[in-house]
Amino acid sequence: MPPETPSLPDVLLQSSLSLRNTTERIRWYMCVIVTLSSLNYPDVIPQVYDHFSTNLLAELPPADRFRAVQNVREGLIKSTGIVGAGRTGNAMRTLSNCIPDEYREADSPRSKESDEVARKRGREFWLNIYARNPAFDPEASVRASPDYAFVVRDLLYARVFSYDGVLDPLTTGYAMVSGLYGMDCQNQLQHHMKGMLFNGASRHDLLYLQELCLRVAKELGVQFRHPPAPIPTIPTQD
Repeated sequence: MPPETPSLPDVLLQSSLSLRNTTERIRWYMCVIVTLSSLNYPDVIPQVYDHFSTNLLAELPPADRFRAVQNVREGLIKSTGIVGAGRTGNAMRTLSNCIPDEYREADSPRSKESDEVARKRGREFWLNIYARNPAFDPEASVRASPDYAFVVRDLLYARVFSYDGVLDPLTTGYAMVSGLYGMDCQNQLQHHMKGMLFNGASRHDLLYLQELCLRVAKELGVQFRHPPAPIPTIPTQD
């Protein structure tokens, strides 16, 4: 018998309604769904999608509804490189069962790009996250495994993380960091939070995201090995 699906409290879901604008609210739902995927609670996603549909999609013009759903779906795709295909696949299929046909994608825009274009953009995205981070050793992955370094830089960054047809680099950072919180992956959290700062986030934004992801985990009874990750600073931040 499968375990009983827990329920997220209304007070958590209703907190999305206090955000300032539609863009922030869509991002909120994306981050919660990515966190649920990372935590391995895909069966909770329908609760979040139902709230998303009732309290946001219903308020949007029809032409904007597909784009809003696409943003959430793209957040999960971006998190594949963090969480892995197994958990993300379960989450994506669960989300798909909630989505009406008119909000589905008919094809794969990524598949139409050349490797040259994708790798150039991926390298630029990778450099934007790591090049200005003195705590990052760019050769550590190569020393560990040149093949691993190739997969990360030439496949994940090129084809997954850097693709900008749906989400901009900052919103991509939100998806990646949400996945990292669910995985309790502290070292990578530091690097990618700094990447968000380089892409325009504030330390307040990072604290809000941390509180959201950890609150979702707490409501589900998840206990992490590590304490909350310190919110980093970068040289250009006050």
